[in-house]
Amino acid sequence: MPKPRPVYWIDYQRGPAWPAEQPAPKQALHDHQIYLQRLMETGKLLIAGLFRDAAGGGIAVLDSSDEAAARRMMEDDPAVRSGLLQATLRPWQMVFNLASDTSPFAEDAADGRARG
Repeated sequence: MPKPRPVYWIDYQRGPAWPAEQPAPKQALHDHQIYLQRLMETGKLLIAGLFRDAAGGGIAVLDSSDEAAARRMMEDDPAVRSGLLQATLRPWQMVFNLASDTSPFAEDAADGRARG
């Protein structure tokens, strides 16, 4: 049975430097996007994306079990440094993972289907 994987979740929200009159596509987020791309290319970013509702914001899940390293990655984000985004780091336990087809309950589910 695979062990649940500890990672860190970044909750991004509009920061104090976010111009209220401009929607997200008009914001200067290119450096933020390139930063996340680089984290992904080095295997440090598992997933990231935007919330599609009016509240906005987004998330990024970092492949790190080390809080200090995850905090540095969050704080080094150009959009966080500039105040365009504010970010909160939270420890998160990845249990179900479709990308790697892992779950600590896969065997139990398979047994249930076999009995079925």
